[in-house]
Amino acid sequence: MSHFTIEMLSDQCGVTMPNLRAWQRYGLLKPARDASGKRYYDYSHLLRIQLILKWLNEGVPVAEVSRLLKGEHATLSSQWELYQEKLLSALENPDTAKLRALLRRFGRELPAAALLDNVIRPLRLWLREGVNATQLTRRARFDTQLIEYAAFVLQGLRKRPADSLVMIPLNMTDPLDIWLEAIRFSAEGFRIDLLAEPVAQPDLDELQAEHYFLWSDAPLTPLQQVMYQHWQSEGRPLFTGGAGFSAPAQAEAPVSEATTAISDAG
Repeated sequence: MSHFTIEMLSDQCGVTMPNLRAWQRYGLLKPARDASGKRYYDYSHLLRIQLILKWLNEGVPVAEVSRLLKGEHATLSSQWELYQEKLLSALENPDTAKLRALLRRFGRELPAAALLDNVIRPLRLWLREGVNATQLTRRARFDTQLIEYAAFVLQGLRKRPADSLVMIPLNMTDPLDIWLEAIRFSAEGFRIDLLAEPVAQPDLDELQAEHYFLWSDAPLTPLQQVMYQHWQSEGRPLFTGGAGFSAPAQAEAPVSEATTAISDAG
């Protein structure tokens, strides 16, 4: 039977090593040991992680997942609002220490995509609804702590050998989007760098990496379409994200503009 290190298990399952270590502390995951006492994982752990992810992605708290794995009765209803309420309660405290600690704790307990899509993004939308000074201040504090948390996550990824990924926003209305996507990609096994501001026509040769992630929340401009097609023809290792890459294409650029764009990109 194949044996895995925790690094290999993380890559196989698409979860972070902090996730795996946190689940071990909660008793959800127990490594085996070989004759010399060294820890290892096998396919049984892969199957167990699939169960853990299934329940966590449905909003079942970690403590309840532990009971389910033991065959005990547990509350199966989604409790995403509970996570949001805890963060909101921390925001009501002028001291940021509790909010910082909660973000790191939830980041260890939950898969990155579940944390973003079911906790962080809905809470940011709710905070956006308010127009009074208190609501606006809390939104700004929350966003600041999210950037700090994302930077903390990215720093941790640099401690292990992995392919490099540069994240580049082409068009970005919400300045936090690229930071949130960096959190999402934290489980993909890359060492991540990002540009915090949009660059409409980036020079990829100035951003050397083994992979590139392009983000756009608006339809690509004609020049951006030409540049993107040029990068694809060069065989650049590209990932894309944001509504802009699924939006209908804008009108084609004139030949002269297309030629200029390709020249600039090269």
